[in-house]
Amino acid sequence: MNWNMNYIIVCIFSVVCGIQGVTDEEYAYMPDVFNIENYETCMLLKEKALYCDLEYKIFPINSNNPPEVWKTIKAVSASELHYRHDIIRHFTCVPKTCPNVKTLNSSQDEFIKDLNECFDNKYKSLGFRGHIYIKACKGDGPIFQIDMGDWIFAIVFFVYVSLVMVSTAYDTVKGKNEAAYLKLKQTMCGRLILAFSIKNNWTKLKSVPTGPTFEKLRSVQGLRVYMSIVIIVVHAVLGQFAIPNDNPKFFEDNNDNPNIFNEVPKRSVFILSFFFMMSSWILITSILVKQEKNEDMDFKFILKSIAKRYIRFLPSIALIVGFYATWLRHLPWGPFFDGICNESEKCRQNWWTNLLFIQNHYNRYYMCYIISWYLAVEMQYYIITLFILMWILRNKISVPCTASILLTLNLIFAFLDHYRHGYLSTLSGKPEEVYRLVFNSKPQWHDHFASYHGNATGYILGLGFGYISHKYTNKKLFDEKWKKVLWCIVTFTLMSLVFILPLFYNVDKTPVHSALWVVMTRLLFSFAMGLFVLGLSEGLGGPARSFLNWSPLYTLGKLSYCVYIGHVVFQNIRVGMMRSPQHLGYYAMLQIIASDTVLSFIGALWLCLFFEMPSNELANILFVSKQTHVDKKSN
Repeated sequence: MNWNMNYIIVCIFSVVCGIQGVTDEEYAYMPDVFNIENYETCMLLKEKALYCDLEYKIFPINSNNPPEVWKTIKAVSASELHYRHDIIRHFTCVPKTCPNVKTLNSSQDEFIKDLNECFDNKYKSLGFRGHIYIKACKGDGPIFQIDMGDWIFAIVFFVYVSLVMVSTAYDTVKGKNEAAYLKLKQTMCGRLILAFSIKNNWTKLKSVPTGPTFEKLRSVQGLRVYMSIVIIVVHAVLGQFAIPNDNPKFFEDNNDNPNIFNEVPKRSVFILSFFFMMSSWILITSILVKQEKNEDMDFKFILKSIAKRYIRFLPSIALIVGFYATWLRHLPWGPFFDGICNESEKCRQNWWTNLLFIQNHYNRYYMCYIISWYLAVEMQYYIITLFILMWILRNKISVPCTASILLTLNLIFAFLDHYRHGYLSTLSGKPEEVYRLVFNSKPQWHDHFASYHGNATGYILGLGFGYISHKYTNKKLFDEKWKKVLWCIVTFTLMSLVFILPLFYNVDKTPVHSALWVVMTRLLFSFAMGLFVLGLSEGLGGPARSFLNWSPLYTLGKLSYCVYIGHVVFQNIRVGMMRSPQHLGYYAMLQIIASDTVLSFIGALWLCLFFEMPSNELANILFVSKQTHVDKKSN
């Protein structure tokens, strides 16, 4: 009752007094944080057009007698959870706003000086002057010229797409004759053609396997879909706060009065633990099956496994990285062109690190396509795990014992590392760091989010859960009623705890609290999800299991890899094409989330049919054993 009364009082105080004791009326008199002039009109000036993205840091002309609004600016800007209101972000058409500024045949210093004087004159009536910091400027012409690299990428892309279309046409024609079609599938050339056929890949994509093994983990595909949507939501929300908006108070109020909707994007670092966990779960299950069949687990097998995974991952990410490094920068960008062009420049320099999956190590603070860190970490986990499994299985060392030791060591190291740096448990809720996604270039993001020790918890737990799942293939782990009830309570309690506890308890009270909570969120969430999947595999879950087993989800689940690597492309292009500031609000965000989700799955379908499935089938053809191929022909 006391807590409820306190909460009500805080809410009333926030509404009446506003931010940091500032009323809404006082807030309204501050200069707008973002000032965006008409971009299209500016470009109509042709050779005279000059559109600049700049920051104007203001301060009182008379420091001894500052304007009344300066007190409001200082009060609001005092908190890191608010924007710096003494920094005005201008996206301005120089010839229209400052017609007396010399832009032609003038030096950079002269241009900045004249522009600074222009803005000083405009803010003089408010009692302010300031300093100009130019981020980027754009004229009427293209920012970059099309070069040889752009043409090479375009030609390769066109040739590849033509190959896919020709293969699809050939498959369609041959498919009309059943005998000819069967003969086609038995030859190496025919199998290669079918690997690139959209018709053939579409049939495979729609196919749903049967049998007890499939039914046991069918719910995982549904979980992949919903987890992919959660990731799209998180990135969509972050993207809305990372660009200029016309109501910054919405962001600041949400920071001052946290709730589960605005806390999840800040604390969502543990969500990808599910994907890491399922990756290792499936890996160890397949390895244990091979061991039971007395198949060789030698160095040659490991190299083949790595090569197959590399070939499967490479084409899809290579397409996106190539697009970012070449044609992305030539799209008709609007006033927010600087951030997108910066992404393109990163890929022009570091594209090769993505193709080798080492972008989380080499020049990581200038990483090309930032979300691709996941692929690098996952690939490296996969390689390391193969060698570990080969060693422990050959030496008949206990898998649960090994996983327990690795998990314990990882938790200790992750805690000590986080505590040593003194990081908070959240990535960043500070508007100045979220704006332009500055936090991506800070050490905390790389140490806390995209690191080995930061994500190993889910991967290691996946080994343990995969081992248990395999050992209980023909048994029931939750065979009694009390076990089923306990499963339900533990699973949903732990899953809820990681989202809700920070709303009621200050998990960042001290560096120890922060480090402990960061370690525990990944552990609790991964353990809860692993336990949840184990129960689902035994038929538990009731309506939740039916919801996850909905037939279309199995096909959509196959798109999860392409959804992850492709959804940010649409979000970046959407931001780059904007011509006006974004209005922040729950309904506006819902619209953006819905459109991003639909576009991401449509784009993922294209990426899967044209790139992922052909590369996966190509890997199977290249590395299938000679004996297996002979058996298939004889059958």
